[in-house]
Amino acid sequence: MSISVIILTFNEERNIGTAIDSVAGWADEIFVVDSYSTDRTVDIALSRSESGVKVVQHTFKNYSDQWKWALRTLPLTGEWTMKLDADERLTSVLRDEISSRLLDGPSENQGAYVRWKMMFLGKPINWGGVSRHHHLRLWRTGAATFEDREVNEHAIVQGKTVFLNAQLEHHDYKSLTLWLSKHNRYSSMEAACRFQGNVTGGVTPRLFGTPEELRMWVRCLSLRLPMWPLIHFMLHYVFRLGFLDGRMGFRFWFLRSAFVYWIGLKLLETRLTGQLPEVDWPPRGAAHPLIAQSAFQRQCDDRSASDPPARAA
Repeated sequence: MSISVIILTFNEERNIGTAIDSVAGWADEIFVVDSYSTDRTVDIALSRSESGVKVVQHTFKNYSDQWKWALRTLPLTGEWTMKLDADERLTSVLRDEISSRLLDGPSENQGAYVRWKMMFLGKPINWGGVSRHHHLRLWRTGAATFEDREVNEHAIVQGKTVFLNAQLEHHDYKSLTLWLSKHNRYSSMEAACRFQGNVTGGVTPRLFGTPEELRMWVRCLSLRLPMWPLIHFMLHYVFRLGFLDGRMGFRFWFLRSAFVYWIGLKLLETRLTGQLPEVDWPPRGAAHPLIAQSAFQRQCDDRSASDPPARAA
């Protein structure tokens, strides 16, 4: 059995090489979908072509749209597809578990949930509950759709799913400046989604459901509770023992709770002004000359032009 890995990128020169290396020689094919980076992201990805890496560029509208385009357009040949962020790394333990439980597992399995091992400022965040969060990252090719949501989008699979024990390393850090810039954008997009009534996307909130359904249930609950950022901090840092990670645990959960506060504050501003929050995107670059001339780019452009847009989940 085979596996295809998809990585979305924009200005990920610090991460993309290591992310590719963590699946090179294990995945049968690796696709990098770049949204016109201005740094060396594309050059680094192209340097891994011997590892089966194919690079294509596509105009970015939002994260859900980019994933829908990738699943609709890329010539995926693997029986399984994996969603990998540029700041994530597969460990050898996780690769072995995927191979044993999915690639050689029962044919009725349609998807798999993976836990994060959160790394912040180079240190693991072991407490506070973040390591218990499961995210759908693998599915049988063609079995997944993405909900129609600009940010914090979810892959949705109908059918039996499994929960893997090994963790996927998530390096939630380039620099503090870039971390703050990214979460400033994310908070604006999240506030806009909530103002427009798109709180949960295509996921039905349930207390006793899938990990996504539980997170959406908590999100809906948070809209009804006063002082939610403070509750969020106390829940993770105190009651879920985030303080056991020492000073780094405090820094991480303080910033995460501040991010929650930004969302609420921007939502309030939008309600008062009637104007959606600004999303401060860095400028996009031009098409990479090697990619623009590649047969693979032309193939994807032709498929994109001929295929109708997928329906929103």
